[in-house]
Amino acid sequence: MDLPRRLGLLDATTVVIGSMIGAGIFLKASEIAQKLPSPWLAVSVWVTAGLLSMAGALSMAELSARHPHSGGLYVFLREAYGDKLAYLFGWSLLAVMQTGSIAAIAAGVSKGIDELHRLTPLLSNAIAVGCIVVLSAINIWSVRAVGAIQVLFTVIKCGGILILIGGGFLSTAGSLANFAPGEVPVGLAFLGAYGVCMLKAMWAYDGWINATFVAGEIKEPGRNLPLALGLGTLIVMLVYVATNAAYHYVLPLGDVQRAKNVATVLALHTGGAQAALLMTALVAISTFGALNSSILAGPRVYFAMARDRLMFAPLGAIHSSLLTPHFAILVQAVWSIALLALWGTFERITDNVMFIYWLFYALGGIAVFILRRKSAEETPYRTPGYPVVPVLFVLGALGLVINTVIQSPHDSAQALGLMIIGALFYPLLKR
Repeated sequence: MDLPRRLGLLDATTVVIGSMIGAGIFLKASEIAQKLPSPWLAVSVWVTAGLLSMAGALSMAELSARHPHSGGLYVFLREAYGDKLAYLFGWSLLAVMQTGSIAAIAAGVSKGIDELHRLTPLLSNAIAVGCIVVLSAINIWSVRAVGAIQVLFTVIKCGGILILIGGGFLSTAGSLANFAPGEVPVGLAFLGAYGVCMLKAMWAYDGWINATFVAGEIKEPGRNLPLALGLGTLIVMLVYVATNAAYHYVLPLGDVQRAKNVATVLALHTGGAQAALLMTALVAISTFGALNSSILAGPRVYFAMARDRLMFAPLGAIHSSLLTPHFAILVQAVWSIALLALWGTFERITDNVMFIYWLFYALGGIAVFILRRKSAEETPYRTPGYPVVPVLFVLGALGLVINTVIQSPHDSAQALGLMIIGALFYPLLKR
């Protein structure tokens, strides 16, 4: 039995947008401003990160059109490099990447609620765990319900962000003088700081890959998947750049650097206390929607791996009446909660997760060249700007990985350790 194709173009596009727009656009701007105290450079980070994400989405869209099956990047790596590397990606997804993303996003939901009403550490963790449990249960119950939730939350958060952008640029409190450049590092220190900021922005952009994971449940994947990836990523890029420009247009650099939630501070300046309260609620809603999308995507990879006998067999089970990969969703939820307890803070989890993701993204970009050579078969979609677009994507991904190892060797070693542990299970699973 296979998973039925029940997601249309709108569902797939909202998976892309909903996965990308979460807590990052609200919580990462201040971290970037602290490391790059120049509004122009801070905005340029979001432009560069958006272009890199677009290059990745356009490249992976070709692979998705060629192999429109559940598992996405796992399938591409298996076809290009064989079982071992594909298994290592899938294991890393379960051990660090997708589960770590879920833990970080759930922590972001609690962080947003904490802005509305001060929470104790115990209650904050309980809310994060509760979000994972509730949304995992809904994902087990119905993929149609998950799609409907995704559409609803995507409309709410995009509408709220557009109001925030409009309010910022129409505000009399805004001034182009706020874009005056500050003191920034020079030489190698500047490159290191810019690379760290790129990784933080890439966390906000990350999520476009999720649509490839559910390719086996998308109708007309050869057409709908490339459209969803390209259109969704472009929309998010325009929204992110405009939002960050609005932050700096209204707020002095120091206010952006000190803000726990820049969007709330901007709403306070442009609309008063009530607007700030609504914006804080929007952050929590936006993050909750992104959590739903992440919980949807990951189990499709574990499911595909179990069907290939590269993961424990129960992960490939489909519920007899609900027609969802229920056991894979359950295992993902349990380990996400464990990582939430292990790493704890939103910032630390996000940096660890992105480092490993971009290592495999680089390999996925190279797979575009390998699979083109392996098969002369025509596909419904080919990467525009080939070979320049996938080459730039691969170089950008490798640059992020190398910079992270240099800047954060301890956390990088932890994330790599969890990934390497999985290699020990490979011979056992093959037997």
